[in-house]
Parts: sequence; C-alpha cells; structure tokens
Amino acid sequence: MRLISKSTFLNYLTCPKDAWFRMHKPELDEFKVSETQQNIFDLGYEVEEYAKQLNIFSGMIEVVARGAELKKEVDNLISKKTPAIYQATFIAEDYLIRCDMLVWNKLTSKWDLYEIKASSSRKDTGERDHISDVSFQTIVLEKYGVPIDKKYVVHLNSEYVRKGKINVEELFVMSDCTQKVEERKLTIVGEMEQAKEYLNQEKEPKNGCDCLYYGRSSHCATFYISHPDIPKYSVHDLVYIGKSRNKLKQLVEQGIYNLQDINDVSEFTNVQQNQIQTYKSNSEIIVLDKIANIINGYNYPLCFLDYETFAPSIPIYDGFSPYKRIPIQFSLHIIDKKGGPLRHLEYLHQENSDPSEIIAKYLIENIEPEGTVLAWNVGFEKSVTIEIASRLPEYKITLQRICGQMQDLMDIFSKQYYIHKDFKGRANIEVVMNVLLPEMTYDNLPYTGQDVGFVWWKDIANKGLNIKERDKKIHLIKEYCKQDTFVMVDIFRILNGMINKK
Repeated sequence: MRLISKSTFLNYLTCPKDAWFRMHKPELDEFKVSETQQNIFDLGYEVEEYAKQLNIFSGMIEVVARGAELKKEVDNLISKKTPAIYQATFIAEDYLIRCDMLVWNKLTSKWDLYEIKASSSRKDTGERDHISDVSFQTIVLEKYGVPIDKKYVVHLNSEYVRKGKINVEELFVMSDCTQKVEERKLTIVGEMEQAKEYLNQEKEPKNGCDCLYYGRSSHCATFYISHPDIPKYSVHDLVYIGKSRNKLKQLVEQGIYNLQDINDVSEFTNVQQNQIQTYKSNSEIIVLDKIANIINGYNYPLCFLDYETFAPSIPIYDGFSPYKRIPIQFSLHIIDKKGGPLRHLEYLHQENSDPSEIIAKYLIENIEPEGTVLAWNVGFEKSVTIEIASRLPEYKITLQRICGQMQDLMDIFSKQYYIHKDFKGRANIEVVMNVLLPEMTYDNLPYTGQDVGFVWWKDIANKGLNIKERDKKIHLIKEYCKQDTFVMVDIFRILNGMINKK
C-alpha cells in the first residue's frame, strides 16, 4: 500500500487522475519544476523561517531525524510535551503528514496545530484550500493518537508595513479555523478513503479526468495524457467558458470539442460567437470606426510604458507590505509628434535598495502633461504607479497626473474591435504580436516577466553573480522590457496605418 501524503491528497481533490500520475509516474515532463516555480517554493520556506520566530513557538524543537530514527524522535518529543515541535512527521493508516508546528497547550492538555502559509489570507474554499489541508492533518494526528485542540492557519498580514527591522508579531495573522475544520472533517474522512483506494490502483485508471468539464485555465498538468484526442485548441478555450459550466457540459456530452463542429451559436455570448465564427470562416473582424475613435483620441507625445516588478512575500524595504510590488525596471518608448522619430528610455535598478524614487523622477522628467501614456493591460501600470505615489507623497500629485494620462492599447482587442481567429479569444500582447508581427519573437529571451523578479533581479541586486554572467542577465532583462514597449509601438503603427487607409 502506497502512503498518501497531504500534498497527494490535495492534488486528488483537484483532479484524481492527475494525482494518480503524480504518484505513479512522477518522472513525467509535465511535473518538472521550473526555475520560477522553485523560487516560489523558496519564498514559502522563507515565510516559515520568519514564522518560527513567533513568541507562540518559543522553546521550539525542529525534528531532524530521518529514516528509522524519525518515529522515535517524534514520539519522544510528543511524550515530553515539548513546548513547540516543528516539522513532526506522522504515519497512520497509510496516510502521511508533516506538521508545520505543534504547540502543547497546558490548559487543555492537548496539542494545538499551526499550518504556516505564505499567502496573505486564509483560503477556505477552492483548489488546495487551507481548511481541507488542516482537516487532513487533524484526522491523521487523531488516528496516530495525538490529541488536538485548536487549529490555526498562520498567514501573512497584508496590512503590515515594514518600518526598520521586521516585526514578526505584526507580520503574521493567527487565524483560528477550529470550527471550520471540525465541520469539514466529516467530508474529508470519506474522501481520504476514496483517495486511498483510487490512488493505489497499480494500473492507470481507464477513464479520463473531470477537467474535461472545466475551462482551459483549470486543466490539470496531465490533461492531454488523459484526453489525447482533444484538439489543442478546443471548446475549452472559448472565452469564459469555465463560467458557463452547463454550456461546456452540453458540448462535452455531445462530443463537440472542435469549434468547427459548433452549428448553433445562438446560446453563446457575443464574444464567444465572434471567436467561433472567425475560426470557422478563417477570417477576422475589424471595426475600423471604433479603432479610429480610440487611436485619434491619443495625444502626442505618445509614451509607451512597461514596468517589471518584484513582489516578495517578506517586505525587504521600508514602506512595503507582503507581496507589494517593487518597481525594478521600466521601458519607455516615446513618439514626440505625429510622424516623428521614435526614442527610447529605460532604467533597471541594479542595487539592493528601493528604486521607487529613482523611477518616479525618471517618469516625471520624461512624460509631458499633454501626452498619452499607453500600456498593455493598463491596470497593472496604473496600480504600480499609484503604489509608488503612496510611498512618496511629495510626488503624489504628479504621479496621479501620469495615471490620468494612461490608456490601454489592449482595449482595441479586448473590446472586440479587432478579432483574429489566431487570437483564440485572448488579447495578451504576445498573442497579438504573433499575429500582427510574426517576425518578432520572445524565444531569444529565456524567461517571462515573472522570472525577472523571482529569478534574476535578486541575483543582480545582491551581486550574487560573476561580472560576465551579471552583465549578460542585465542585458537580457533590458531587452525583454524594451521589446514589450517596442511591440506596442509597432502594433500602434499597424493600427494607425489601417485607419489612415480607410
């Protein structure tokens, strides 16, 4: 009988078939951990290191034994009523857990269970929710014979603002979830037995996975192993189809996966109808009047702006809260007048310090009051600018003015004024670029925007690289951000050319 760990069980609740693959075929490429994912895991470990300093965990002893000595050490610590035990491992009835923290409660003569999360709130429902997590642990502890009283989720305090040295007592919130866990346990016990039976099948379960009834963003990693005949672009890619579960269920039950096979589009939304029709007719929809109204509403100088940010779980500079974004870089392409030349400004912060004021000054000096600032998915650039202003009150009015100048170039595509079958219902910049600027690519830039902060910028700022490697990463990071704004410029030029030919 294979052991069912907490992680395996939570995977099972999300998708049983995918959990089976993870247990029986962990070598699959679908399960390889990327550098970015590993850095996200590392952020979680960092949060635990800070949480261990909380007063409630005073006298903590970490379980370090492995193998045959592990059970002996844990049992010894439990029998001694150790004030706090970190990373105690228990196996009961073929279930395996490793508890973040057990604290002996002298008043109740029972143990209190603390689950440490790197999130900034408690998650009570949905995929890998915290209540199911703690419920599983509680059940295994009780099966082992460890009496449990209170159950807590320890998470980051989103309202904490760093001022000097980290105050761990203010950094965390202790969320009592005892009642919710006791209620959820009734369901979890049955699901644990079902998971044990399902996951211990030696042969791959014959049926596919239930992700078939969810939109693309909710599919498991092994969806195409379970459903090899589903087209790579299918009804699962229809915009917001995951929110129309009954409609998707009807399509699946009718065996309709290819958009070409949809005959009656009357029950779909207008956006979905456009997506289906352009795909079936191999055509595009261009509403030139709407595009012209937007383009002609822009004022020169035109400024094309893109930020890259880093949002650490533990704030590293004063004035920041958990997961607040540090603006580490910007790229700004400017066209001063209609038909004028293109010029480029950029900044990448290369020191281990808060770059907010430097970036604020650059933007204020180079974005004139009468121009339009264009971004792609402008809500991001606006919110980052507002956050900078909140930390720098002396620049607040001017930065708010810049926010007021911002418009979203993506609107032309997200509002369905330009629809192409190969957009596949999406409007992100890379998808639009691939259609309108097929000669351009990000393939020579080996990371995403998220990688810039999580993987590369920390090394650059902390000077944790040799000079050659550091210079290479600085160059590539600059090129990535520069390409984002240059792509916007070229898309603008294409759209502007279309309306001028009208």
